[in-house]
Amino acid sequence: THRAFRRDSVWAFALCGVGVGLLANIRIMGVTLFPAVLGMLALDAVFAARRDGWGGAKRALTNAGAFSLASAATFYAAWPMLWRDPLFAAEALEALSSHPLRIPTLFRGELVRWPNLPWDYIPTWALITTPPVALALAALGTAHLARLCAVRWRDMFENSTARFGLLTVACLILPVAAVIALNSNVYNGWRQMYFLYAPLCVLAAFGLRRLAALSKPRLRAGALALAALGIALTTVEMVRLHPYQNEYFSPLADRSGAADRWQMDYWHVSQKEALERMLELHPQGRVSASTRDYEIYATGRNLQILPTEDRLRASVNRFVADFYIDRIVENPAWTREVYGAPIVSLLDNRDAARAAYLDAYAAARSRQPDFRAHFDVYAGGGSLIYLKEPCAESDTLGTFTVSARPVHPDAASRYMRDDGFAGKVFRFWDYGKILGDACVMALRMPSYPLESLSLAYYPPSGERDRWSADIPMNGHLAAYSAAMDSEPLVRTSGFDIYRDGDALAFIKEDCGEEDARGRFLLSIYPVDRSDLSKTARDAGLEHEPLNFDFWRRGAMFDGKCVIPLPPPLPRYPISHIETAQWIPGEGGLWSARIVMDGFHERYRRALAEVSGDPAIRSDFDVYLENGALIYAKSPCVEDDTRGRFELSVFPADPKDLSESARDAGLEHEPLNF
Repeated sequence: THRAFRRDSVWAFALCGVGVGLLANIRIMGVTLFPAVLGMLALDAVFAARRDGWGGAKRALTNAGAFSLASAATFYAAWPMLWRDPLFAAEALEALSSHPLRIPTLFRGELVRWPNLPWDYIPTWALITTPPVALALAALGTAHLARLCAVRWRDMFENSTARFGLLTVACLILPVAAVIALNSNVYNGWRQMYFLYAPLCVLAAFGLRRLAALSKPRLRAGALALAALGIALTTVEMVRLHPYQNEYFSPLADRSGAADRWQMDYWHVSQKEALERMLELHPQGRVSASTRDYEIYATGRNLQILPTEDRLRASVNRFVADFYIDRIVENPAWTREVYGAPIVSLLDNRDAARAAYLDAYAAARSRQPDFRAHFDVYAGGGSLIYLKEPCAESDTLGTFTVSARPVHPDAASRYMRDDGFAGKVFRFWDYGKILGDACVMALRMPSYPLESLSLAYYPPSGERDRWSADIPMNGHLAAYSAAMDSEPLVRTSGFDIYRDGDALAFIKEDCGEEDARGRFLLSIYPVDRSDLSKTARDAGLEHEPLNFDFWRRGAMFDGKCVIPLPPPLPRYPISHIETAQWIPGEGGLWSARIVMDGFHERYRRALAEVSGDPAIRSDFDVYLENGALIYAKSPCVEDDTRGRFELSVFPADPKDLSESARDAGLEHEPLNF
């Protein structure tokens, strides 16, 4: 833009138009430069008309035409969506203030998200992540421009350095003002607005030029030396932070513990180093990593940039992995800190992973397979388990597929992607582990009722050993049969509610699609409010809200509607349950209150059986009563129940061990929980 006004030629403005068209394609906010340039050309036309009459304005108007045509043509050509719908750009501008993603961002130590962003979100992020030397020089440049405008106020809007400076200030301030006024959805720092750094650097260049123009040599040399020192300090900081210089914060941000106050490592750059440390801790054989569900794809991307030999023996496991990557974990095997706070930690989870796969192995061997093929397949108990024994690593090659058919298609459209199950294509190391001479894969089943599972296996080459299977899943029928063997806890005008062990079942016979509408409200009231989850306590609730939709939990068959609510319902003693069905705009259909004294009577009985001194005194006292173990802690709070309990039973004769424990080479029976 500056060059176009300096050269004052049609071709220069056409080239400027191409730049603006591309700029708006990169960030739609770039369209603000289009009226800015046209406004400056309009001023040139006015000033030229005053000097030379309307004939003098012809050149400025010609430049405006060339700029407009070039920018519009480039904008259209580089954005294919406009070829189908030329008005799509207006939708894009509207989306600036209504983007559907509501991603929480750590800001001043609190998680904030749109539409409740502080008005100073963008200015604050820009200030705390911009080097102080750039801010100081930009402030000096802005002051210098203000002085130029004050001195040349009569002609500051003519083609001059002062006017270009005003345009730069506008390019810095107007987008920020637009974001604040529109309450735009921005998140993860100010990355959607990084283009603001360009006009800030132009203003800093104005400031640097002002320092270079100081008349006194010593003052000029001292000022330039200070600027050079500021640039040098920033460079040193970049080198010190490497390879995490993208986590830079200026001293204005109070760097100590920055990770506890500000969003860091949004792009999960640190996971690469965590994977490298994992491979060092496990130098031989296959090893797997995992992280939070919504970050697991970042782990896979970081895995792809490791050296080939490391990439071939490492995998991202979506069941239970050998190592777990997160920002903060308890007792980490390795941690990387920036400004004194961890940005990534590595948890050695190998023992727990082995125990989980041994549990899956034992669960599979306790029953007959649902399908026998290259792998035997076991479906039920909330898991899908593949087992091959004996097995070698060559047996793990190839591709597996699984599709879950829900009882009702609404469950598929709304929830299958959330459960990550239907239509899944995966390889052994995504969900598997080799235990001795057994290969085990374990996938968690969707929570909604299923009609059947469709499975297939494709070998690495050719048709040999290829197989497919359909496994019927009739768990909803079993829930119906079990419930109907007893009297309901309560009858309502809608669904009758039954108790099935530690679970509930909502059942309505002679049921149609209309009966499945609306939302089911389920509130669990504990005997002791301290038993509530931290989320419920923090919200000031007296109950645990477990609300649900019919198609998430229920099934419709043979004119009956069945909603089995399996454990885990809360395990603490329950005072009563309140439930209802409600349709927005229509109100409540029915409601019920169920007194639940004795719902956890077996836990009270277990506590009553405790007598004498415990076999072990510890954080939990452990009693051996009538062939059973009882862990008891009093007083007890929810934090005491965190973590995993390890239970290893050593027999007098190793031959008494289960087959799975013997095959794994263990001397004990792992009963961890």
